[in-house]
Amino acid sequence: MNISQTVEKYSKPMRFLHWSTAMIIMTLLAVGFYMAGIDPDASDKYDLYPLHKSFGMIALLLVLIRLPVRAKGQVPAPAAGLQKWEHNLSHLVHIGLYVAMLSMTLSGYFMNSTYQYVSGVDMFGLFSVPDITAKSEYWNGICHEIHSFTAWAFLVLLGLHLAGVAKHRLLDDKESDVLKRMV
Repeated sequence: MNISQTVEKYSKPMRFLHWSTAMIIMTLLAVGFYMAGIDPDASDKYDLYPLHKSFGMIALLLVLIRLPVRAKGQVPAPAAGLQKWEHNLSHLVHIGLYVAMLSMTLSGYFMNSTYQYVSGVDMFGLFSVPDITAKSEYWNGICHEIHSFTAWAFLVLLGLHLAGVAKHRLLDDKESDVLKRMV
């Protein structure tokens, strides 16, 4: 990550990746929590799973693209009005968001790969992403727990992220507004 005193906004690719990943992951979270709440005996219990998995693979791809784009791209310097603790907390929340995005999408892929009743991830009927591990009820349960935990962790981190953006936008001085860097 190259912090720049002259760059005022994130690059267009980084902004595109940020907003597209955010939209997909927030939709996946809503659909995922909805699916988890459907009665196990409901006839339509598994209707949304193929779409959830396909968009989850797209989210994984976007996250994997984001990592080098973020690492190699220039990043605006911390907002002038931020206190040191705010900058440090922001940095920790961002690291947590990346860890949660990566572990949530990877655990979903591993969960699908270890599930004995499916083979690969069908991508909208166009092609299939192959399994990456052997079928295992034990590992499927572990992956399910990781997937669930990271979904909740992501929601907490997202809440902190949005609260920070709102605070700096609405309550702090104009030079503390961090939203303008990502729009």
